[in-house]
Amino acid sequence: MYKSVNRVTRRVSPSVRDRLGRIDTATLSDAMGRHGAMSHRMRPLDIDRRLVGTAVTVHCPAGDNLMVHKALQLGEPGDVLVVDTGGTYDATVIGRNMALFAHRMGFVGAVIDGSVRDRSGIMAIPFPVFCMGIVPRSAVKQSLGSVNVPVSCAGVVVSPGDVVVGDEDGVVVVPLEIAEQVADAAEERLRMEDQQMADVQDEDLPLEILYGRTWVDERMEPGRCEPFQIPGNLPV
Repeated sequence: MYKSVNRVTRRVSPSVRDRLGRIDTATLSDAMGRHGAMSHRMRPLDIDRRLVGTAVTVHCPAGDNLMVHKALQLGEPGDVLVVDTGGTYDATVIGRNMALFAHRMGFVGAVIDGSVRDRSGIMAIPFPVFCMGIVPRSAVKQSLGSVNVPVSCAGVVVSPGDVVVGDEDGVVVVPLEIAEQVADAAEERLRMEDQQMADVQDEDLPLEILYGRTWVDERMEPGRCEPFQIPGNLPV
């Protein structure tokens, strides 16, 4: 019998999802206190493609992709396949034909804590894929796992229904419960950063105003920073 196979029961509104999708992953992570960003090893096959959608999560036994096929039966248009391979990177869980089928089913992309194959074939499909590696070896289809349970993907816990955003910098996961608040905070931060950029590019603003006594000096005042100490277990 299955370990656990479920459907996503809660999703953010399309308007909140779209707002998050218009914000870069760096700003989203900053808006969550530097949380939510997957490992630097999680990279897009094509850096020119963005991704935003609702997480459909999969936990696969090592070297097996049977449950990924099951997950493709349970998604809805606008969903993102998020796969935890159990730390296996030498067998792929998705190739060109699976990506094409997922695209036809309405999935908007995939985030794989593992490897894929058929890179050029996948890139020919309007289906953004983020992964940890590329290898030719395929997975088997003989072991049971779980669909739509909390999983660990590239160092981040992803629950079904969370919002997944990917761009050229990597992937950020926004928890379902705080998605609207994160959208509000990220939009405010983006306005601040855009103003900073405009100020720096404004040649009429003197440099001493732009970068005079700033937060750098304030942060370095006595008592504001801890002196750097070499950990005792490292050689000096």
